[in-house]
Amino acid sequence: MSDQTSTLPVDSEKSCGTCTECCRMMMVPELDKPAWILCSHCATGVGCKIYPDRPQSCRDFLCGWLQAPYMGPDLKPEKCHVVFFQLDAQTIVANCDPLQPDAWRAPAVIEVLHLMARNMPDRIVLVRVENRFWRILEDSVFPITS
Repeated sequence: MSDQTSTLPVDSEKSCGTCTECCRMMMVPELDKPAWILCSHCATGVGCKIYPDRPQSCRDFLCGWLQAPYMGPDLKPEKCHVVFFQLDAQTIVANCDPLQPDAWRAPAVIEVLHLMARNMPDRIVLVRVENRFWRILEDSVFPITS
């Protein structure tokens, strides 16, 4: 893992396939779609029904799982129920499915979160479940909100 994670090309061995978790767990301001609500343009298990004309925020979204060659198939969002993304140059976020709020605590997920915190010490690694946040450090977790 390098300091250039956000600019890595999509791992050519990976694809969205049937995963549409970003369509539910991410906010789309142009559509007034809040996070945690399925987008009305999403065909679950298929993809975006307006893909060629999708909003800019969807075009700009980079799935951390697709980008990170060190994340295996068990960390695909539709399997682990966590969408990894880089919010800005300093912040990595793991949006966790509120229907499975402890999914981020699964061994494979928490291990990769600690790995990111350890290998990218200049970045803040956060877990978000709706309005609750945790800061992930290389060997510990701190609640930010209750």
